[in-house]
Order: sequence, then C-alpha cells, then structure tokens
Amino acid sequence: MTPEANSDFAALCASVVPGFVALGPPRRARKSELLEGEVGGAPVLAKRLLKPNPVWAWYQEREIAMYRALAEKPSGVRMPRLIAASRDVLVIERLDGEPLATKRRPRAALPIRTIAAILTIHEQLASWSGRVPDIQPSALVRAQLRERLLEDPTEPVDWVRGGILRCGRRGLIEDKVAQRIADALGEHAPVSLAHGDLLLRNVIAAEDDDLALVDWECAGRHVRDWDLALLWTQLAPLARGFIEDAVRDSSRRWRAFLGLVVFALCREVRFLQAFNAKETDSELVRTREELAEAIARLT
Repeated sequence: MTPEANSDFAALCASVVPGFVALGPPRRARKSELLEGEVGGAPVLAKRLLKPNPVWAWYQEREIAMYRALAEKPSGVRMPRLIAASRDVLVIERLDGEPLATKRRPRAALPIRTIAAILTIHEQLASWSGRVPDIQPSALVRAQLRERLLEDPTEPVDWVRGGILRCGRRGLIEDKVAQRIADALGEHAPVSLAHGDLLLRNVIAAEDDDLALVDWECAGRHVRDWDLALLWTQLAPLARGFIEDAVRDSSRRWRAFLGLVVFALCREVRFLQAFNAKETDSELVRTREELAEAIARLT
C-alpha cells in the first residue's frame, strides 16, 4: 500500500467523519481493506472495497443499511456502533476483544457456555421486530449470487432450496439427495432476522467473555436455522451435540436442519474448488468426508 493510497483512504474517512485520524496503514482482506483510526480519542474502524465489484458493492450497501436499521431499533445483540457511512466507506466502533477463531472452519471445541451464548444471540436476532432494509440485487448480481452459492437474504428460502438443487446438478451431491433436502426445506423453513454469515471469526469475545458480532453484510431475513448450520460446521464433533439438541424439537425441523448442514458443507467444497484446492488437499478431503457423513444421517 503506497503512502498516497493510505492518505487517500484516510482523507475519505475524514470527509465522512470529521476528526478521523488514521492509526497505521490499511489492512487488506479478500475483497476490502480496513483502516484503524480514532475520532476524538475513541477507536474506530473504516472499511471500503478494494476494487469495484457489483456483488460486493451490493453487500456493502446492505451492510450499511443493516447497521442503520439496528441502530434505530437495537436487537440487544452486542455489535459495533455505527459512526458514519457513505456510499464508499463504512466507519464503525472498533471493539476490544479477539475473534473466537481465525480460520473459516476451525473445528473448534468451544466451551458449552460459549455455544449457549451464541444460541442466545441467535434467538435475540430471530425475535427482532424491526424492519429489514429492502435492497434488492440487480438481475446481474442475483445471477452471480446463485452461480456462486452466495447468501441472498432478499429470497431466503429460494436461494437455499435453489442452491442445494444446483449442488445436485453440479455433482457435489446426488440429485435425489438434493431433492430430498429441497423437499424437507419446503416443509420447514421459517424465516427470521439472522446474521447470515455466523463464522466464529465474526464473533468477538471481550475479556469478560461478552460476545459481539461483526461483519453484517449478509445479515437479513434467512431460513431461521441457517446460522446454526453454519455454526455446526465450524465446531469439533463433540461440541456439535449442543446445537443438535437445540433443533430436535420436531422431526421436520431436524430433517431441514440436516439439509442446511449438507448445503453449508457443499458450499465449503465449492469455495475450496474455486480457490483451486487440489482433490488431495487435506481440508478438501476432510470436508468431503464430513459431507458424506451428513448425507448418511439424512436417510
């Protein structure tokens, strides 16, 4: 990152938040860059896209809108406070603490109290009575979301059911398995507000074990157990039982949940393939094994 680029980012932040002072150079992520700073001595974090991209621009627009909606009507879930935003940059409170994981799929053996706290957060979001921003993707963006199996909270049931059927057509799972899952989701797919990307790296733990959620770009109305399926895929096998106990209140819900787990694992296989993972790579091999085990439980 050149000094000029750094100054450009800092100047953009200062134009949105007068008094913004950058602390060090930006940090690059896969699709965005982050700049730590201060405003009046308070720690803040700025985020902008690395380069123009209609899909990521749509997600950023939604994230800003969700921050505003949750600021207007708080959910009770701890999250960064919105400082300011423009079309090009989001500036939020920088929280103290560390993420529960740094890897996408850490197979974490979390303490039961931590899993219980995440389940409580999930229920708090599901009971939120505010208005979810209605920001529809363009036809081009929606087509890319479907092709890449990316989250679409504007069509929460269709993107999941259509996604699992697409996984069948691509050979990630058998067509008959994909249809069975689509049918199960047709029988049980309640929708509510959810984070949408509940990865452990998006859960920040403070020193007092208080948890907060960050990265709200996928937030919106989702099939209610989608976040729990994502959480299940990130836990060590012995820690998954606590999630399973929470969704076994009916046979229809249980079948639909297993279908969501299969879809989540299919997406992980697809994402690894998109990043050119070899079939012999340990992460891809392990994910395929977990996928086969999850499918076996559907029968």
